[in-house]
Amino acid sequence: MASYSVIMAERRGAVGIEDAERIVGGGQMLSMLRRAGWLSPKVQGNRLTLFDYDECLGAWKRVCSEGIESLRSAQTPDQSPSH
Repeated sequence: MASYSVIMAERRGAVGIEDAERIVGGGQMLSMLRRAGWLSPKVQGNRLTLFDYDECLGAWKRVCSEGIESLRSAQTPDQSPSH
């Protein structure tokens, strides 16, 4: 149940990549949100990327309300998902 604790906890502030992926629904979704400009990292260092917890939730809620097609259309053609 530890993987869900980040969503259930009353937290504010910064979360790491793994927690951000859990909030928005996975690594590919996080990448799509970043490319669309709906979510941006707050701190990037040599090995550290942090996201704002409330922005992650807001981006996830936006996808839920507007749909995945809205997210896909927000990306430019040369920003297709890559692995």
